[in-house]
Amino acid sequence: MSAGATSVPKFVFVKHAVMGGSHYAYTEAQSDAQNERHFTPGSALCLYDPAKPGDHVETLLEDKTGAIRDPDVSWSGLQILFSWKKNLNEDDYHLYEMDVATRKIRQLTSGPGVADYEACYLPSGDIIFNSTRCVQTVDCWWTEVSNLYRCNKDGQFIRRLTFDQVHDNFPTITWDGTILYTRWEYNDRGQIYTQPLFQMNPDGTGQAAFYAGNSWFPTTIIHARGIPRSQKVVATATGHHSTQPGKLILIDPAKGREENEGVQLIAPVRDTPAARIDSYGQDGELFAYPYPLSETDFLVSYNPDGKRNFRNFGIYHISIDGKKELLVSDPALPCNRPIPLVARPRIPPRPSYVDYRRGDGTCYVQDVYAGPGLKGVPRGTIKTLRVIALDFRAAGIGENSNGGPGGRALISTPVAIGNGTWDPKTILGDATVQPDGSVFFRVPARIPVYFQMLDDKNRMVATMRSWTTLQPGEIASCVGCHETKNSTPIPLSAALYSGVPQVLRPFYGPPHGFSFPRDIQPILDRRCVTCHNDKHKLPLMSNTVADDVAKRNWSTAYLSLTHVNIRQRNRFTGDPNHPVVNWIGTQSAPPMLPPYSAGSAKSKLIAQLEAGHSKLKLTREEMDKLAAWIDLGVPFCGDYREANAWSKDEQARYDRYLSKRIRLATEEKTAITDLLKPPDRFGQTRPPR
Repeated sequence: MSAGATSVPKFVFVKHAVMGGSHYAYTEAQSDAQNERHFTPGSALCLYDPAKPGDHVETLLEDKTGAIRDPDVSWSGLQILFSWKKNLNEDDYHLYEMDVATRKIRQLTSGPGVADYEACYLPSGDIIFNSTRCVQTVDCWWTEVSNLYRCNKDGQFIRRLTFDQVHDNFPTITWDGTILYTRWEYNDRGQIYTQPLFQMNPDGTGQAAFYAGNSWFPTTIIHARGIPRSQKVVATATGHHSTQPGKLILIDPAKGREENEGVQLIAPVRDTPAARIDSYGQDGELFAYPYPLSETDFLVSYNPDGKRNFRNFGIYHISIDGKKELLVSDPALPCNRPIPLVARPRIPPRPSYVDYRRGDGTCYVQDVYAGPGLKGVPRGTIKTLRVIALDFRAAGIGENSNGGPGGRALISTPVAIGNGTWDPKTILGDATVQPDGSVFFRVPARIPVYFQMLDDKNRMVATMRSWTTLQPGEIASCVGCHETKNSTPIPLSAALYSGVPQVLRPFYGPPHGFSFPRDIQPILDRRCVTCHNDKHKLPLMSNTVADDVAKRNWSTAYLSLTHVNIRQRNRFTGDPNHPVVNWIGTQSAPPMLPPYSAGSAKSKLIAQLEAGHSKLKLTREEMDKLAAWIDLGVPFCGDYREANAWSKDEQARYDRYLSKRIRLATEEKTAITDLLKPPDRFGQTRPPR
């Protein structure tokens, strides 16, 4: 072969428009979308057979008014899984399966206003797929969010695996049974450069960054597939505000897991600078959807003309050194997503330890001082690990904006002034860190949580600008704070000696969304407003300040403490670098921040109060709440409804999408209940948990 020594197998592929709209992830085209959707009719599911005379191509299914996408082939090679949306307004992407021998098609999933796509067969016979069933809206725009779900071979027992802020994309399975996927994330940091490659087990346990969790580069990693019998991965490196095609890369995590340490541009192999480019990889030739035949040979969708002729994507056989052989092309439609139509050795299914009868899991950190997260912090400094839950918006109403090292963004349905937290936050509780740095504690399952390390004054030393989610009954562990995944465990520590995980200590009452009016303003009313009235340069009164753009009713005190500037379009934007409060802004840079880089420990407000400002002596509870507010990113609202200035129509709109979320979550709960039922009298068994 001209591209390399590996022969080309029979493969299926699809013809459809290039995926991606204003952003690489916006491809769900939901029928009841709130704002942006991208749908180009005209598509076909095709088969390439090198033994077939003529052009080697057979059309298996064609739809000139709909879109067929995301093919996958069963382990037996006898079925083809794909997504299909038949028109823009009256249908959504759902999962279908074709029997290769008979060409018979059956529909697996359904439901109006729900997009199910990017599906992958699991060794157990189940299916993992991407779906908008979570009913969330992107923090920095108005588009629907998709997370990962799992169902059985017939589309039954649908349950959610990821509980993520914004999009997950393109789940695939490696030769050892690991699921790779793209996760877009930006908790307390900028949104542009954080689309790392993640990994997890097929049951949703073990969710962790695989590559670029704290990197500027690559901007986005997508279309990742594992190299057989290797830990290496082939993928597309692309941009944030771009469509999905980009440059072809080989990832070797053994060489490193951030920036360009383990990333190599290939076809041909060449220098790989760690560039900081929003729309990365959009110049010159374009690649997408690589499928590894070996470590050096790939099937790939390739366009030699790039943006000059954006439809000119054909299926090529490409070698790592850049040799290319055109196999399939169509002047009318781009050719995408080649998948060999062959039987594969079935991977033994991994046993699942998820127990849906439980509502929690456990976390174990061997030594918080291990790893670079607490570099330079003396042992004994960390007394407490704080667990914080995140909540995500069901609809987009109102807006403001932020800006900083990580970029700029619109914020939809804001719960803080610009540069304040993206999302509401709930302090679930605190766990004591042992003198040796270990900590073992319980965490509610199926809720996104992140951790902060606190000193003896309950001030933040370091924070996790990401999140994790445990499945019911999961036992999660890590070596330390942001340790490399290439590190090895250390000896057993004190936290495990008892064998009993800590129950989180409540933070002054039952957990609730941290709210400035509820948690902070009463302190100011009791202690401060006598002097800090409307005549003071720092007024701290509770009177309402309407924000017609953000659709929020802030307070004078809140705007004063966050040192708001009113910028263009009347947006209220706070100053996270102002020394009085000083919090980690939502456009902080992707790389790991050093300990004590910002927060209550650096705040002049806290220092002044601790020193007895105007002979004022606050209680420990009052000081802890003020410090927590700063360390949480100065939230105003404890939930998305609080302090809203919405019209009746806007209220109804939010209620409509929230009701949809509740309905789908209830259906999922019923599916999980059915999953746990014992076999019926005819001996029909349920799939494993």
